[in-house]
Amino acid sequence: MMTIKLALRGLWRHKIRTLITLGAIFTSHCWGLVFLSMNDGGHELMVEMGIRQGRAGHVVVQARDYQKTQAVELLVTDPQRVRRIIKERVPRSRVVLRAFGSGLARSASDAVGVMFSGVEPNQERHVDMLAKKMVRGVYLGASEEEIRRAEDRERARKGRLGPKGLWCARPARQDEPPRKPVIIGVRMAETLRLGLCDKLVLDVQGMGDKEQAKMLVVGIFKTGTADLDAFALQAPLGVVQQLLHIGGAVHQVAVFVGSIKRTRETVAAIRGPIESGSLVVLPWDKAMPEMAEFIWLDEASGYVFMLILYLIVMIGVLNTVLMSVMERTREFGVMRALGAGGGRIVGLVLAEGFFLGLIGIGIGCVLAAYPLYFLETTGIDMTLFTSGGAVEAGGVAMTIVKGKIYMSALLRASAAIVAMTVVAAMYPAVRAARVGVLKAIHQV
Repeated sequence: MMTIKLALRGLWRHKIRTLITLGAIFTSHCWGLVFLSMNDGGHELMVEMGIRQGRAGHVVVQARDYQKTQAVELLVTDPQRVRRIIKERVPRSRVVLRAFGSGLARSASDAVGVMFSGVEPNQERHVDMLAKKMVRGVYLGASEEEIRRAEDRERARKGRLGPKGLWCARPARQDEPPRKPVIIGVRMAETLRLGLCDKLVLDVQGMGDKEQAKMLVVGIFKTGTADLDAFALQAPLGVVQQLLHIGGAVHQVAVFVGSIKRTRETVAAIRGPIESGSLVVLPWDKAMPEMAEFIWLDEASGYVFMLILYLIVMIGVLNTVLMSVMERTREFGVMRALGAGGGRIVGLVLAEGFFLGLIGIGIGCVLAAYPLYFLETTGIDMTLFTSGGAVEAGGVAMTIVKGKIYMSALLRASAAIVAMTVVAAMYPAVRAARVGVLKAIHQV
């Protein structure tokens, strides 16, 4: 208790100097928490958007070499068994099946190379952001109510919609051939000059001979990601399986578990019964290595910035405590003469550094409370910095970036500040403990 009283008295002996140092500490802590919030929230949002672009999941199951070659013959041959195992091991997950390919999309006006995917519309609409990015028409497998709402929007915007309305999105009659619906990006629609219910011809090379499919555009999406909007299209899984001649097989079984924080435990739960010589279970960072590398580099650069900021503050703390020690040389000499050991002197000075950090993080947390609340509930509108457009990072277009602070991150940052102030006080503490008693007592 006496050490605490002496430490606090030492800090407030020169109030202005202590307040300036505290200001540096709580300001750096406040900005550090804001950075951690943007770092965790922004990166988590980026990952969630990336895995919901129809090419990955929190966890994916696919052929062992498919990640490297993207070869059409590398298949998950029994996807229903894989789905059943995943649902048994992770009951609250959502499991979707996908098949992928590349080809040439043609219209009467132009042609463009495309990457296409076959999906289960009723499952995919719950996990794929494309279902929420439709600017015209409807997503695959739309209900009659959704089709009617889309028709009303088209008529309101005076879009080109014939007397039959959005007929291509409705099931074909028994006397009509089956329809092959497809959704395309807005830039592809502009390039090929396609509108709703227009015909798109898709040429592909699958497991067999070259195939050609005449498809009808039922919807046009806009994600803000250049590659998706210009070169991606989606069709029902059965249509793509038929085009590629792969039967009931798929290229990917994607698993969604609500949060990237549950990825590792999901991989551990399903890897044993599924992974074999031909199949592999991959977390999102292995399924999307380019995005994972971008996030790693972004985090590394941010932590380097925080380290530099903390080092500057640490130098300020060192200066404050060292000046306090030098001004109290006589006091420490008297303490030593009265029987105080070197360990107690060291403990006293380290306590001053500890209380500097403790008070600083307390004020910093209070100051950061509103910015953290704002970032988590409202976020930053990135369109304000791009003339109305989205910001593309790591292959993902983001308009609103929200923060997210975890208690573990807050505790780590707070502990780092306190550790920094204690470490900064170590040299002054050792210097104070080594003061000569006679010389110190005679110092004026």
